[in-house]
Amino acid sequence: MSRSTRCSCTPRRSTSSPGQLDVARISGSYIFGEFGGRIVGAMICIGLISSISAMMWIGPRVMMTMGEDIPALRLFARRSTSGAPAYAILFQLAVASLMLFTRSFEAVLDFIQFALLFCSFFTVLGVIKLRITHPDLPRPYRAWGYPVTPVVFLLVTGFMMYYLLTERPLQSLLGTLIMISGLLIYAVFRKRADQGPATASLGSRMNDAAFRSEWRRLLP
Repeated sequence: MSRSTRCSCTPRRSTSSPGQLDVARISGSYIFGEFGGRIVGAMICIGLISSISAMMWIGPRVMMTMGEDIPALRLFARRSTSGAPAYAILFQLAVASLMLFTRSFEAVLDFIQFALLFCSFFTVLGVIKLRITHPDLPRPYRAWGYPVTPVVFLLVTGFMMYYLLTERPLQSLLGTLIMISGLLIYAVFRKRADQGPATASLGSRMNDAAFRSEWRRLLP
């Protein structure tokens, strides 16, 4: 259950006041009573553990893949002896700690929520697109309940994105700008990486031509 959905089920005066971070418990109390609110809060806490685990797995491995593709980011492709992307994990830890130390938890959550929803939306949309355009691709893992579950996910995520755009436009805009800046940085480094082999190949051909010309000049 998203924060936006919980807020729509709860009187605004209860969730809009400053310092109200435990929105799930408050909404659960209004819907199921005080004891039900505690159960809902406990369920949210348990769910957050899996979310933290997922982000710890996904984020550093995305950076690791970028480091494998782009020489300028090769540092993040280094792995520990057990195969974990150690430098990428440390970088993500440093960025997350900096955001938490400089802003409140609620501000950080508002800042990154739209970007996370945006990426999740288009990731699942890509699953549907590939099923249509490349039906013969090998798929060792298949989405359970396809196509119902991806469509439901897209509808719920689309509603959450709409809510954030209307209720928190500034934070959503900043998250979008961060994503665009990341794409621009990736495009620049990717272009340099593609130009490197081409330049090396051109230089090699020029050296070979010069060598052959000099060799013909020395021959009687």
